[in-house]
Amino acid sequence: MPSVSLTTEDLWFSPDRPVAARHHTRLFCLPHGGADGSVFRSWQAMVDPGIEVVPVHLPGRGMRMAEPPESSLTRLGERLTGPVARRADDLPYVLFGHSMGALLAYELGLALQDGPRPPAAVIVSGAVPPHVTRRTETMHLLPDGEFLDRLGALGGIPPELLAEEEWLELFLPVLRADFEAAETYRTGNALSPAVRLIALGGADDPAAPPADVERWRELGTEVTVRIFPGAHFFPFESTAEVLALVSDACPSR
Repeated sequence: MPSVSLTTEDLWFSPDRPVAARHHTRLFCLPHGGADGSVFRSWQAMVDPGIEVVPVHLPGRGMRMAEPPESSLTRLGERLTGPVARRADDLPYVLFGHSMGALLAYELGLALQDGPRPPAAVIVSGAVPPHVTRRTETMHLLPDGEFLDRLGALGGIPPELLAEEEWLELFLPVLRADFEAAETYRTGNALSPAVRLIALGGADDPAAPPADVERWRELGTEVTVRIFPGAHFFPFESTAEVLALVSDACPSR
């Protein structure tokens, strides 16, 4: 099978784009710490067929394993703003992110809101807003054992992987960089009235409790907050319900 030649910009997005569908909106999906954009691959079949799900692939994982991970969300946002704007092309678009990806989605929203084509909405999931001090803001500095214990408590990573030395050797630097990026990101800048902000939380999420998720209301003009059953990874447990809300937030033609 011939290899596919990808440009640097192509690497942010999956090379296997839908061919036949006529889309009216693009939904950019930004993954949580340590994850690849492929965690959103199944979402395309679960949303309105007019919505194109565009998983975003970050450095240091998946098909970008050979690249070093980025430990600053500000720098990551600077690198990603242009590719997202060009990939959106002439269609309305929405930014969705979970956990670390939520903060990156917000940073992208701030960067793109004053451009010629701002996002229609920014949807942040499972994250404490970036103007609020986090209870775990130094987790990336913990010794390996304690860091892994805290990861295990959040869920999302099978316990057998957390005990696998080869896997840890490969992914622990990526996880630490992602947590550093999320824990050191700070901004009190608010989205403009033109950009809808939707904050999602899990009722039993220890990393982003509902009371903290409510404080996203301080960073936008038109803000919706919705709390779902479940803990930190509720979007991957109550996926149908989350995607129903996401689909409703996407513009239609």
